Amino acid sequence: MNQPRLEIDDLAAVIRKSMTAQQNDQAPRRAAPTVSPENGPPYLKLQPDFQPNPDHRYHINDLLRYHDRAFVWAAYCAVLKRSPDELESERALKTLRSGGINKLDLLAAMRFSPEGRAKGVQLNGLLFPSLIRRLGRLPLLGYLIRLGIAFVRLPKLVRDQREFGSYLLSQNEQIADFINLSAIRLTDQFKSSATEQGKLFDDLKQRIYDSRADAARELAALRFRIGDLADGQHNALYVALEDRFRGTREEIKEGFRAYLPYVQEQTPVIDLGCGRGEWLELLAENGIQARGVDSNILQAEKCRERGFEVSDQDLFAYLKSMPDESAGTITGFHIIEHLSFNALVALLNEVLRVLRPGGVAIFETPNPENIVVGSNYFYLDPTHRHPLPTELMEFLFRNRGFDQIELLPLHPWESGRVAGEGQLAERFNGYFYGPMDYAIMGRKVGA
Repeated sequence: MNQPRLEIDDLAAVIRKSMTAQQNDQAPRRAAPTVSPENGPPYLKLQPDFQPNPDHRYHINDLLRYHDRAFVWAAYCAVLKRSPDELESERALKTLRSGGINKLDLLAAMRFSPEGRAKGVQLNGLLFPSLIRRLGRLPLLGYLIRLGIAFVRLPKLVRDQREFGSYLLSQNEQIADFINLSAIRLTDQFKSSATEQGKLFDDLKQRIYDSRADAARELAALRFRIGDLADGQHNALYVALEDRFRGTREEIKEGFRAYLPYVQEQTPVIDLGCGRGEWLELLAENGIQARGVDSNILQAEKCRERGFEVSDQDLFAYLKSMPDESAGTITGFHIIEHLSFNALVALLNEVLRVLRPGGVAIFETPNPENIVVGSNYFYLDPTHRHPLPTELMEFLFRNRGFDQIELLPLHPWESGRVAGEGQLAERFNGYFYGPMDYAIMGRKVGA
């Protein structure tokens, strides 16, 4: 049976032509102004209001300039000529924020739905991108299409990343101006009336909290959307780096067997940063329910090809989408050394929330007590931030609320040990050829 042949060069030419046309049609993006009325408390507006066109003709860029909740509202008003109800709005926001779909997918689903066809709104620039997105979901062929698009769009996405940085800086400046203006207004109000000042302070404080929360959600959604394709080349590089230095699949699986007794009765197992899927494979061989998450789309695709349930998204976004007390075990092998300190604390907080009482958290990381590891091998991975001493991790686990904490030294370098007896030889071998990794394990209180 003849199979269609994918011509990458032809596809790339078509994509470049389409991108050039869209860039010519796209108006320069500007951050929405801060609204500060003369009378009453100031009001922060991070995005402009959507104004429907009288002729109901739009280009997709008229809608893509909006983000998060403002985008959902604009899409419904433009394409379906009505505002979304609360259930529709929350459902669309949940799928957008989780990375399950992007804004083009939502526009296409609305425009080609029975209601969208009945409304007959003209939405230029949608057909070709939505077709490419649909082709990208085909088995195997879709993977090649997504890979081709990622390389073709990489320069534009890098430019978009820079523009997004300027956009974020502009919004931060607006928030700073808003807070400064609020402080001035608060001072004036306090001088005139202590009672009125108290009421205004509470109101402004809530507005600031709400604005910061909306900005944080918007930032996370935009970052995920841009980073998903912009890092395509780095994803491939990191796969090659891991294949070179991590070891064979069988070696990794054999090392993971030590964790099986801890997870037998605590399912499902959620593996953060599942990589090539050795741990998922070992769990499946032992009949243990498990699923993984990895932001590297190439690694996630390989795991799915092997039959594992894996999501290709940021681990924080994945954890935040999980209900409270919905997992029995959460594992992460060689991921915590990639995080900043604030992110590490946030990760432990989310893990504790998602685990059921009695659930197990297991994290493996390089052991800096081994001098060779701490001074050399740790830096073979350029994405590592800093080594994490056992005392620090034990303190963090206990401080965040974990119980029954255990430290498990792993992978001593037996072949490198120097010959000799006595305390000096033992201390030398311990510092240079002792355990190269360690695992820290803790349980959620309440079993």
